[in-house]
Formats: sequence, structure tokens, C-alpha cells
Amino acid sequence: MRFLSALFLLTAFTHAADRPNIVWIVSEDNSVHYLKHFFPGGAETPAIEALAAHGLTFDNAFSNAPVCSVARTTLATMCYGPRIGTQFHRRHKSPPLPDGLRMFPEYLRKAGYYTTNNSKTDYNAEAGKEVWDESSNKASWRNRPDAKQPFFHMQSHAPSHESSLHFSQQSYENEKTKHDPAKVQPGTHLPDTPLFRYTHARYLDNQQIIDGIVAETVANLEKDGLLENTFIFYFGDHGGVLPRGKGYVYDTGLHVPLVIRVPEHFKHLAEGAQLGARVPGFVQFIDFGATALQLAGLPLPQGIDGRPFLGKSVPLEKVNQQDEAFGYANRMDEKYDFVRTLRKGKYHYMRCFEPWLPDGLHNNYRYKMLAYEEWRQLWKDGKLTGAPALFFESKPVEMLFDCEADPWNVKNLANDPAHAATLQDLRSRLQQRMREMPDLSYYPESHLATNAMDNPVAFGQAHREDIAKLADIADLMLLPFGEAKAGIEAALKSDQPMQRYWAAMVCTSFGKEAAPLNDLVRPLLDDASEIVRVRALEFLGSTGVTNPQSALIALVNQTKDPVLAVEALNSVVWFKDHFDGKYPIQRSDFHPKQTGGDIDDRLNYINGVPYPKEGAAKKKKGKK
Repeated sequence: MRFLSALFLLTAFTHAADRPNIVWIVSEDNSVHYLKHFFPGGAETPAIEALAAHGLTFDNAFSNAPVCSVARTTLATMCYGPRIGTQFHRRHKSPPLPDGLRMFPEYLRKAGYYTTNNSKTDYNAEAGKEVWDESSNKASWRNRPDAKQPFFHMQSHAPSHESSLHFSQQSYENEKTKHDPAKVQPGTHLPDTPLFRYTHARYLDNQQIIDGIVAETVANLEKDGLLENTFIFYFGDHGGVLPRGKGYVYDTGLHVPLVIRVPEHFKHLAEGAQLGARVPGFVQFIDFGATALQLAGLPLPQGIDGRPFLGKSVPLEKVNQQDEAFGYANRMDEKYDFVRTLRKGKYHYMRCFEPWLPDGLHNNYRYKMLAYEEWRQLWKDGKLTGAPALFFESKPVEMLFDCEADPWNVKNLANDPAHAATLQDLRSRLQQRMREMPDLSYYPESHLATNAMDNPVAFGQAHREDIAKLADIADLMLLPFGEAKAGIEAALKSDQPMQRYWAAMVCTSFGKEAAPLNDLVRPLLDDASEIVRVRALEFLGSTGVTNPQSALIALVNQTKDPVLAVEALNSVVWFKDHFDGKYPIQRSDFHPKQTGGDIDDRLNYINGVPYPKEGAAKKKKGKK
């Protein structure tokens, strides 16, 4: 509260004319790969390019997460999601913000700004009631009571959203695109088929709709006489939605367009900038709110992870020295995975903590897109080879990509001796980041929902040593099995359930190579911890020692924990779809104590019900 009181004092001595307005124009689900201003073959976007001509283009801007709720919560809180418990899309339980922190628009509002949002929020944390003066589809700077009052306005636009590509077969066959599908350049990670080309072309059309919205917003600011007092940010809220973009922490899921128009009256707040320049320095979503506060002349609150990249005393020379960005993915609706990334310079490092799970594991919302359905059918028919086939296979524990030579991230350099030093450097940097936070996802979501969500940051600090030990066990995946074996054995025998949990996961990462540990894993099938049982079943089922489905079904039916049920169903669907029909199941097998949301999504899929019928239809319209 002392911090907010200081803002009132600051406001009393600061005239509105001395403070810029700030407008954020956000296109949903949009990576750099689909705008010509950033990437060859992208759409022409003259309005966005006009912003850049009177401002700055940030060539290395990154969402920290590849999906809406996690990305937007990161923007609002200025904090890394895995540190504050907001990393799951969407939350089963909303945690409070870290002690003493507020979402950044609240600081602006308390300092005299009129704050408006039109209108998407989608937060994974408790926002509080003081963030916005107005948040609705009618919210606008034009509604402020005093025309001299500075404002912060955020508007989100859905023409580029994933749902825009949920067109029907009839639409595909009858609706033409402005962009010629024959001339688009599909990513090399995707099948090159007429449907994929059409989907790509349709998405480029959507970019130009967004560009028209940008032009209209600029025209309104100019009409109101506000243009040269207003910083205009245009950016995407995470990666694009051609398959393996949104929801995945490859460069296509995290690398977003960012252009900032610098107003004439506040050029001094872009220290060292030449209008029209391109900025190579790295910026992340944790930094955006901090930048808004800096432009407004406000002090930064303690406890955030972000740092400003524009504003008084923030020279671009310093920003251009930044070359790292951290990324994270956990649950996406009903689909679980656990991946962390570090982009440093041109290299993109990915660490997969559940590498046995293929990227293509079913997710209802993803597979509403015809292109996703076609991709999976091509895989089932044995018609995929090369990079497109990898989507349905288990992942390496580590991946390393050169994003300049390989912008679609298909050539994994992790095993290339020529890149061994780079691999080790990025691995060590990521390990250090995750331990320092500490990253709460070393615990499963079911454990966090029960034990941590009242105060995730305090939980993480209180369990820092435990998390470090879990991280050490998880890192046994990085060793040859012979070197890892003794450490795995010790963890399997531990009296700590989370150590047994990770030991079983490490076994699954090694697959049949870990068969000498079968006798140590079998007792975990009766473990007191339900999630440890799930992990033991994953290992013994994946290696053919046991049929895991009956025990997993029993867990789903018996547990009183809805999060645990979703975790178990993730394994059920993996065994159903990715073991050549070896582990069939039926919808009639399931009688869970808990229903709704992600549980219904999984059960509807098992029952062959297309999304969004039955329980899945209860989710919010505009799901992502």
C-alpha cells in the first residue's frame, strides 16, 4: 500500500501533458512468421509498417508462453508464470498475486491514468477490482471523464485468432482466399498439401484484416488530436495458429511481432532511438507492463521479473545488449506437457521434461482445425516422412535449433558435436533460471492445486531445497542410463513421493533401456500417491510390462481430485492413440466422480463426440 500511496503523491506533481498516453493493439494468436515486415512470405501490412516508420520494430520480441491465458497473465503481472503459479491454461484454481503486487494497469490508474480494456482479460490469477476503469466491448479512451486525463487503452482483436481457421469442409471447397494458396510458403515442419496451403493463405488474409484495424485505431487517435501524445504498441499475444504454432514452445509459438509508434511530443522517452529503426535486442512479455510504467514516469514495484525497454533512462543501446528469452508450456486445456525453453541469440533451446508425449497428442480445440485433422490422418495412414512425421513421435529430451538457418525449427542440433558447447551453455543457463525462480512445475498440477495455490510464491520459497532435489532427479534424463541408474534407484526408494514421481518419469524417458529397474517401479503401482501411480503406469505400460488402462481407468473413476483425473486421462489418451491400438478403451469404462471442463473434453473425445458438444460446450465461447 505504501507503493500505491507514493503514486498519488507523484501524480499531484505531474501534469497530464507531461505524461504520454499508451495504446496496446493486440492481434490474437499471431507470430512473426505471417507478416512480411518480419518474415519472407508474410502478408503485406501497410498500417503496421507505417507505425514502424514513425517508431521502432522489435525483431526479437517474445511471449513467454504460447497460449492466451498464460501469456496474458504474464503481461498483466510482469512475472514468470511458473514462479507465481499461473502457468496452466486454464487454471483449475486462481492464485492470488504475489504479496504486495498488483496488475500493472492498477498502478497506472492509481497514478491518474484512465485505464480501459476492450475487452479480453483471460487471467490465471485473481485480478482484483481496481485494474480497469472499464473493461468491456465498449471500453475506450473516449469515455474518460476529463479530456486532459492521460490514458492506457488495451484492445484485443480476434480476426487472427485460432477459431478463424475452424472453417468447414464446405467453406474450404467454396470460399476463395485473397492470397493465392499456390504461392504461399508453408513451414517445412508441415505437410505440403492443398489444405495446408489454403489454411496458410486464409491466415494471411486475416493478417490484413488486423492491419485494417490498426489503421482505424490510428485514424481515431489522430481525429481526437491524440496521435502525437500516444505511444502505440502493436503486437501478437503469442504464436500463430498454423499447426504446431500456438500451444507449442517452438519459435512459431513464442516469437511475436512488436512495433511501437513513438509520438512526436515524447520522442525523448525513446532514448537513443532513430525513428524507423529495427531493434535487435530481446524483449519479453514480462517487460511490457514495466515499460508502460516507465513511460508513465512511475517507479517499478518490487517483486516483478520484467524490466522496461523504453522510457526515461532506458537507452536502446542497453536494450540491444539483451539476447535471452525464457519460455514455458504446461497444461493446454486437457493436454499436459512440461517444456521449458531458452532463446539466446539465434539459438533456441528446448528442454522436454515429458519427452515420451508427442506434440500431436490429442487436444480437442486444436483438432477442430481441418489441417490438424488431415495431418493426423496422414500419420495414421503412414503417409508422413521427414519433419512432418515428428509431430506424432516422442520428443528428444533436449532440442537445439538455429533460428536463422532453420526458422521453422526442424533440424535438431542437440547431438551435433559442432554445437556441443552451445548446448551445454544454454542447458546450464536454463537449469539455473528454473532453480532460482524456483519453477513450481517440478510438482504436478494436482499437488500444486491442493498445497500451493493459496500463496504459490511463498510455497516455492519454502520448498526451494526440495525443488532443487527434484530438479536434480529430473536432470538424470540428460545422462546415459548407466550413469543415471544409481540416482534413479535411490529416488525410486525415497520416502518422498515427489522424488518417486520424478524417478518413475525418468524411467519412462529411458524406455526399455530402464528395464533393469522394473522391479523397483512395480511397487509404485500401489503407491499411496495417486500421481506416482500414474507415472509408474506410464513407464510399465510404455515398455509393455503391463496393460496400464484398467488401472488408469480405476484412478479416473475413484479419485476425488478433478485435477488428478485430468492428469490420468492424459495418459489414457496417450496409450489409446500412440501404441498401434494395443491399449483400446471405451467411453463406457468411465464413471468419474468429477465431471466438467477438461474431464469432459477427454471423455467426449474417447466417445467420438466432436468438440464442442456436451460437456465441452459449457466452456466459454472464444475458448482461447
